[in-house]
Amino acid sequence: MLFDGAATSGQGQGQGQTTSNGLGQGQQQPALSEQYQLLGDGTILLRNLRADMANPRLERQKSRCCQRQTLIHDICVNCSMDLCEECGYSCGECSQFICRSCVTLFGNRPDEADDPLCDRCQMFFA
Repeated sequence: MLFDGAATSGQGQGQGQTTSNGLGQGQQQPALSEQYQLLGDGTILLRNLRADMANPRLERQKSRCCQRQTLIHDICVNCSMDLCEECGYSCGECSQFICRSCVTLFGNRPDEADDPLCDRCQMFFA
């Protein structure tokens, strides 16, 4: 009886339908670092070139890190500080976002700015 009540109350909530972002029930939105690549100078590259549900439309908002109007807002995988496309990079191996401070302070290669690595990847590829 308890399960019957839960089943009837859940029927009106649109079970089995796709949501407005194009994902079905039980599917999660991929992380920003899986969808976009940051080059550190405000350039954003799409990883999946289909401009549909896999690459949602972003809105410009004031970033918490540098107070600019930016599209990408996330945190650094190394230090957990806020970053945006103006001050963030993508790791060359795992594609996680890294802030400019971590790239300049902890970079261990001459070409680190062109192909930065996060702390985890530096342990394996340094």
